[in-house]
Amino acid sequence: MSAAFPLRPEEFDPRWVEGVFGAPSGSLQSLTHKPVGTGQVCDSFRFTCDWQDAGFPESFVAKCPSADPVSRGAAAIFHLYDMEVGWYRDVAARSGVGCPGCYHAAIGEDETQFVLMLEDMAPASQGDQLAGGTLTQVQSAIREAAALHSFQPETGTLEQYHWLLHGQGNGDYMRQALPAIYPEFRKRFADRLGADILDMGAELIAKFGSYLDSEPARPCITHSDMRLDNILFDEGGERAILVDWQTATLGNGASDIAYLIGTSFADPAERAAVEKGLVADYLSRLSANGIEQDNDLFWQDYRRLAFSGFIMAINASIHVEQTERGDEMFAVMAERPAQMALDLDSLSLL
Repeated sequence: MSAAFPLRPEEFDPRWVEGVFGAPSGSLQSLTHKPVGTGQVCDSFRFTCDWQDAGFPESFVAKCPSADPVSRGAAAIFHLYDMEVGWYRDVAARSGVGCPGCYHAAIGEDETQFVLMLEDMAPASQGDQLAGGTLTQVQSAIREAAALHSFQPETGTLEQYHWLLHGQGNGDYMRQALPAIYPEFRKRFADRLGADILDMGAELIAKFGSYLDSEPARPCITHSDMRLDNILFDEGGERAILVDWQTATLGNGASDIAYLIGTSFADPAERAAVEKGLVADYLSRLSANGIEQDNDLFWQDYRRLAFSGFIMAINASIHVEQTERGDEMFAVMAERPAQMALDLDSLSLL
């Protein structure tokens, strides 16, 4: 291994894996792996284990640094690996949120080296960002979002988790960088996105300081990339498992809800027909957890934060390795929430 922990799948030594699981030396007779998922900033692999003794997981999923140096660099700039390791190390098991169990989490000081060994959630399968989701899938994800946004530590405050505070620095970075990035994004997607969307984006960038400066009435842990590619579902879509916690931060719960709804529906008419009901369901679940929100204020936040998915698409598309699927995914991520922002007249709130 090139570090105190494996960084690539071929570095997962069976003896090291035995140590993680507390298994007797020599009990892991073979270990095989294959790529899994479509992540842009790290690489994931499903490992199959052949144990001599029963009682240990037959498989697990490992997340490792991206093989692409551009993506690793972006991860370091935005502290993406630190946020995900922090989530699994400090909060996940006590959060009440549907997410994989964690067997091992480690990160290096420079934040470009990390490893996560996670519970294999098969046969649950990844949502399809390009095709869009079903109402049932979005409703299931809403339930998990409400659980996430309700979480409070038993002692102390959320601010005790240093990795939740990276969001402030990331926001400061984007305040400076997005005006320079947007012309490149506009040129790259000029043949894929409508002029009304690209013009709206230019106006958003001009008012971006106003967008960032609005403080949430009740800060909570947000996933901040709650879209179908980052959610696993059972066959019927009735159970949602949130994965890819590389953007977990302290923020506004309305951002996750707007991001999820805005990016999930391929048909904007369907989204428009169901979004108020989905928001009402979310608020009802918060209330059942003892958290009351001003419904009118939340709806205004939802409208203003309709830009969340669009902004993520602008920033991420420029900072990670460019691929054909990636470009189409980012186009979809931009187009759907941008149309929602147009429908909700979100610019009027900036």
